[in-house]
Amino acid sequence: MEIRDIHTHTLPQEPGTALVCIGNGPLPADQGHWFSVGLHPWDVTGDDEKILQSIGEMAQNPQVLAIGECGFDTLKGPAHDLQEQAFIRQVEISERVRKPLILHVVRDFDSVIRLRRQLKPTQPWLIHGFRGGLQQSCQLYTHGIQISLGLKCNLQTLQQIPSDRLFLETDGLCPISRVIQTAATVRNQSVSAIESLVENNISCFLLREPY
Repeated sequence: MEIRDIHTHTLPQEPGTALVCIGNGPLPADQGHWFSVGLHPWDVTGDDEKILQSIGEMAQNPQVLAIGECGFDTLKGPAHDLQEQAFIRQVEISERVRKPLILHVVRDFDSVIRLRRQLKPTQPWLIHGFRGGLQQSCQLYTHGIQISLGLKCNLQTLQQIPSDRLFLETDGLCPISRVIQTAATVRNQSVSAIESLVENNISCFLLREPY
């Protein structure tokens, strides 16, 4: 596995180098690519059972390596209780198919931490597009929640995050090489070293036991 981009919405030019979020499908026929499937909090309606059943079915496909993005957004989407209901259902899918969870979280990390403690999942969780500071990232790590960083991340967090917790993403906004180059510059490491770290961390996150 040579995934360097843990979260994007576009197929990479080089198959197998990114985890492509396709929402609630349909699952592309392209071979050699890896996908995540999930119900984004913006798209939750409260009448989501058919979509969630479809996600559960797609989640069993071997090209699907993770569930999500799902989660919470206080700025956009339906009421919090509806977002939470849909999120819990996707945690259940994640646990059933034994695949990790990719989260979208905007200004509601408390709910994620609360549910992590309450539900006690066995699969790892990762918040994509994290822009918070080092203290907030450490709080999430304490509760077994990983983060990934993109173009708009906090540079101090990027600089000081432990090597075994470094995840990078594009969110479909740019080539992953640009994010990797930024990380190499900020962390004073070579591009090849960053690539190796990220590939190893992503492989562990997707294929092994939780951290």
